[in-house]
Amino acid sequence: MLSTARIATLFNVPLAIAAGWLLWHSLDWPLVGDATIFHFIAGQFQMGAVPYRDIFDINMPLIYYIHAAVVAIGGMSDVAWRAFDLSAALLMLGLILMLVWPAGRAVAILAVLIVLVTHFLLGPYSAGQRDFLMSIPALAAALASAKAAEDKGHGRFYLMLVGAFAMAAASIKPSGILLLLLPVFARVERDWHAPLWVILGAAGTGILVFGTLAAWGGLEPFIATMQGMMPRYASLGARTVPEISEDVVVWLAPTAGLALAAVLNISAPKPPRVRVMIGLTLFGLIHLLVQRKGWFYHVYPLQIGLACWGAWSLASLPPWRAVICLLVTVITPVWLAQQQVLIRTRMYHVQHSASAMQAALEDRLPRGARVQMLDSDYGAFLAMARAGMRQATPHIQWFSLVFAEDSVRHDFLAALEDNPPAAILLTNSQWPQPHGFDAADRWPKFAALLASRYVLDRSKNENGIAWRLYLRRASPV
Repeated sequence: MLSTARIATLFNVPLAIAAGWLLWHSLDWPLVGDATIFHFIAGQFQMGAVPYRDIFDINMPLIYYIHAAVVAIGGMSDVAWRAFDLSAALLMLGLILMLVWPAGRAVAILAVLIVLVTHFLLGPYSAGQRDFLMSIPALAAALASAKAAEDKGHGRFYLMLVGAFAMAAASIKPSGILLLLLPVFARVERDWHAPLWVILGAAGTGILVFGTLAAWGGLEPFIATMQGMMPRYASLGARTVPEISEDVVVWLAPTAGLALAAVLNISAPKPPRVRVMIGLTLFGLIHLLVQRKGWFYHVYPLQIGLACWGAWSLASLPPWRAVICLLVTVITPVWLAQQQVLIRTRMYHVQHSASAMQAALEDRLPRGARVQMLDSDYGAFLAMARAGMRQATPHIQWFSLVFAEDSVRHDFLAALEDNPPAAILLTNSQWPQPHGFDAADRWPKFAALLASRYVLDRSKNENGIAWRLYLRRASPV
């Protein structure tokens, strides 16, 4: 009878073929989704904008640094972004191999293939997502925690690495700070000095990240944003756990077989490395739930933790149980694959809209012209970035205005009146409100400003994506 390792090797073959096919068909993924927002912000930084002061956004500093580096090296091209995403995926897969390898080559490769297939099945909007990138230092922190327990001679060094990687993850998503607790799962020797080494490593990364932000002039605005805008943003679009679960079971479908293996092997002895994987999985679950939105990319840390823990557990299962888990593993990705057609269709609609807006901007305005853009996810960020337009005010999305105090809305209108931009670009993506132009049309003072100082130059509505470009009226002689 075949051993579990040989059975896993046989199942790896079709998964590897599927991963290769998905990789080939992912090479033409364009720059789309949240990545366009961060590329746009990186472009504004190149024009002298200061984070959190000149651009209102609630994301952590490290994601800005990453996109600024990508834009500085490869520009705004689709190819550069695709190369970055695949490089990040390669680094992540290497860490998974290192973490799971002691359980056996076959199951380590299985974990890698499941994570890779899931990433490709989640589609172009998953490329370079924050939770995807955050999972890289999360895996590194898990590996360092395991090594701290296994290699007592270099334990302090590995504990410093845990702190450094945890703070790097927290500099992308705040929940990453919980990764500082991973050594607890490894049951590193009870030593009151141990937490100090973790804190020391975290402090080093923190000084680097936030020291850079302070030198940029963005530290005080960052603190103000976290205290003021972040609590309001966190409450927007919140969903209940049952609502989140309905979607999560689809996005985690490719990992179902490995999750089953972890459950079937739950009573087995657990060395430090396995306990760390369980800690990583628990972190992923908390990370998903505390955000209360349940968007598809929020599942990355949970999915990766389950893949590692489940693959390790599979190695010690009897062959017949392993076959059941592997059959589930091979079949369930089809469930998620059905979403690909809808994702790609929507992506091309947004790309078409972005190209039309970019052409309109380039036709009417010179590079560097001041434009007030308000969008959420319908292509205006990409159009502004590639046309080289300068954002007129710090407000780039409606959520910073719709639920803000009256003073914030007053300051926004005053800025437009005191120094009118050359154009105003609006889309009907006005999250967290329903799609439409109600946020602008039903704001009397803003509507009056548009009517008195601007003329509607172009508008388009295709496939549910609508946008309007207003140009400033010529001043009377």
